[in-house]
Amino acid sequence: MTDTLLPNQTTTRLLSAQGLVLDEPTLINTEIQSWTDDSGARVRFIESHGLPMVDVQLVFKAGTTQDTDYPGLAALTLYNLDEGSAGKSASEFAERLESLGALFEKSSRLEYSTLTLRTLSAKEVLDPAIALFTDLVARPDFPAAGLEKVKAQLLGQRAALEKSPAIRATAEVYRHLFAGHPYGTPEGSSEQGIAAITTDDLKAFHGKAYSANNLEISLVGDLSREDAERITQQLSQALPQGWAAAELPPLPTPSPGRIHIEQPGASNVMALALPMAVPADAPEQLNLILANEVLGSGLNSRLMQALRQQRGLTYDISSALNPLRVGGLFMVRWEVAAEYVDASLQLVRQTVQDFIEQGPTAAELLAAHRQLTGPMLRNVAQNRRLAALLGEMGYKQLPDDYLSTYLPRLAALTPEQVRDALQANLDINMSIEVSVGPASDQQPLPPVPAE
Repeated sequence: MTDTLLPNQTTTRLLSAQGLVLDEPTLINTEIQSWTDDSGARVRFIESHGLPMVDVQLVFKAGTTQDTDYPGLAALTLYNLDEGSAGKSASEFAERLESLGALFEKSSRLEYSTLTLRTLSAKEVLDPAIALFTDLVARPDFPAAGLEKVKAQLLGQRAALEKSPAIRATAEVYRHLFAGHPYGTPEGSSEQGIAAITTDDLKAFHGKAYSANNLEISLVGDLSREDAERITQQLSQALPQGWAAAELPPLPTPSPGRIHIEQPGASNVMALALPMAVPADAPEQLNLILANEVLGSGLNSRLMQALRQQRGLTYDISSALNPLRVGGLFMVRWEVAAEYVDASLQLVRQTVQDFIEQGPTAAELLAAHRQLTGPMLRNVAQNRRLAALLGEMGYKQLPDDYLSTYLPRLAALTPEQVRDALQANLDINMSIEVSVGPASDQQPLPPVPAE
């Protein structure tokens, strides 16, 4: 079922969705109810009765940063949850879920693992769907046959990813910038780690990392507060209790560097990354979000203008922020012909450096605010995406009014504030630069065509 706002729902979430004036601050009305349940799980809930649907998202601090003894343990634990639970086989679980019309998804990241359930809100569907979801998350059987199957799948996935120049470039950035830190193993697994892991290891990791007080729960949909409390209690009380993930250590002192990885092909994938000491919940993240939009998002970004529009060096170039709990990074990535690796890198360095020194113009900030407004309004208008936003807010420890004040706070930022945030948090001299592709004799930049 498509999850879109019906005409008579507009006012429940947005003050103005039609006839929106993007030059004026837009308010998002999201009444977030939050609490910590008896088991220590932290809950955020938005009541929305426009569609007979419920979206549940569980975010456990159970990512790859927690499995340093056996790289791959976090991923294998997550992906084995639906291989058999509470005596039901993987096929029985899947068939039962399908019969209810419910959808289940899971994903693993550096810092957390996520499980989501989407189901109809009718009690005769919701209750058995939540019961199945609870069994899967809290009572996995971890059968040996399932572990061997998932091991083979994970090894195959690793082999496929290692052939991707873009994945290799990104992984090398993380390894270099975060050497010696849990962030420094971006693949989340190793062949040796996968081979060594047993079902006992899965059970031990699950018994800790999937504890209730290591959990953020998000619910959005056709529920009352009483219903939401009942569901969260059912989930959290079934989970292991009393373990919380250790806080991550500070980031290592960064060191600049240049790395080339030889790989056959017609072009090189390039990455230029800068470390950020500012954590995900820092107020200045909003300044950096706007700055990133100006520098490397869309056809009119500064990087796109410099490399594609003016010189035709690449089809696409973009920048991205990756804020993490104890820092993060800013990265530019593009693809270029092998003979322009050095020249394009110097052009990107200069464009980024100029932007850090000068900051954006007022016109660029207005355009960036417009670009960010549309996606945010679409996200809060779709329950599944809204549940994901709540989960992200919880994990990053953002306040309950984060969504409702997001767009006005963006609109209030000045070019000077954004420039100051750039200068305080990014240093081009600390960049790590990676190229993946064939080596070639280098050529200077092609001239800018005359207008």
